[in-house]
Amino acid sequence: MKRFIAWGVLGLLSAGSAGAEQAEVPPPDRHTMEQKRSEAALPERITLEQALALLDERSPWAAAERSRVDVAAAGRAEASILPNPSFSYGTQLLAAGVNTGSSVVHELSLEQPLLLFGQRGVRRELAERNVSAEQARVKASLAERALAVREAFAALLTNQEELRVLEETAVDLARVEKVVKGRAAAGDSSRYDVERIEVESRALEVEVMNARASVDDASGRLAALLGIEGWHPRAQGSLRITESLPDLPLLWESAQQRRPSLVAARARQAVARGGLDVARRDRLPVPSVAAGVMLTRNEKSTIAMVGVGLPLPLFDRNQGSIARASAEMQAEARAMEAELAEARAELARAHAVLEGRKAALARLEHDVVERLPTVRRMAEDAYREGRGGILELLDAFRSLKDMRVLHLKQQETVKLAEASVLFAAGLDSAH
Repeated sequence: MKRFIAWGVLGLLSAGSAGAEQAEVPPPDRHTMEQKRSEAALPERITLEQALALLDERSPWAAAERSRVDVAAAGRAEASILPNPSFSYGTQLLAAGVNTGSSVVHELSLEQPLLLFGQRGVRRELAERNVSAEQARVKASLAERALAVREAFAALLTNQEELRVLEETAVDLARVEKVVKGRAAAGDSSRYDVERIEVESRALEVEVMNARASVDDASGRLAALLGIEGWHPRAQGSLRITESLPDLPLLWESAQQRRPSLVAARARQAVARGGLDVARRDRLPVPSVAAGVMLTRNEKSTIAMVGVGLPLPLFDRNQGSIARASAEMQAEARAMEAELAEARAELARAHAVLEGRKAALARLEHDVVERLPTVRRMAEDAYREGRGGILELLDAFRSLKDMRVLHLKQQETVKLAEASVLFAAGLDSAH
């Protein structure tokens, strides 16, 4: 009986400890659940436009950049604040001599500086220019990240297409391998042909494995640029050029108006001019008015006091701030000239590269890609008819595969060159 009771007590204790362990399990974190739901809502395949929209709407990096605008916007409140009044108290005590009225006098006064010469107006204008300059800087930063997203998307699309080419080549090679083995079984080919094509097939399988790893790597890079963890997107689109770009002079006109780095440089110039306006306005004296009372003892009386104060700018006329603001404005003017020269050179370079890449792609497609199916068919027919050996057949397959991959790589270089032109001309700033 005692043994039964002991076992019952142990059972109750173990059940209680198990319940306690279950009770100690913390509930799922709300942020973790929301993140999982958010990741589940992400598409498995995305277009370039969707990737750019995710950068704009969901990227933590973009949100962090935009928060800098709020920091600059706080300057608006600071520029609108009036200077604080000052309160002063003094007392006069009779130290020696004849009391002519009262031995103790209390003085209380309140003084308020008056910004009569438009200081608040120019400061508010400078605060607005600072906000505009920060917004332009953020837009330029987002344009650079958008260029990186375009390049990562093109790389992912190229790797996907390369994987598809290798998988199709593997299927074709497996079909030919069956033909070779059938001929060997019938005595029409040697064992060497079978061994050679099997080695070629296994080597191609390794290339397919590496291509899959490259796709995963490119997908991870794109997700990292967008700041989304645990997401493995696949690119949906084409490597062919879809943009119809104008000539170089028209591109330069667009760049001067829309290129984010030039817009940001002009905004910095406006801030420098505003700083000089503030420095010049601050050299004007700030008058102040004061009002107060004097209280006397013995002969009790109350005397009202009113006064006006005006600083005399004999020595300090804000020369240092004006000189600094003037130097800043000149520096920003030179920076603008440098930005213009660099932007024009970059646009000319990107445009020339794009034209060269497009010409090379056209030559490759006309002189090489169009002939590949014919070359492969001729090699297979020659092998079946006994006019060619296994080495010629495998060489044709390798050439076909290599040329198709080369075609993809050339399309990628054209796509990247096109993205560089769009960035240099400011034509992608709308995204």
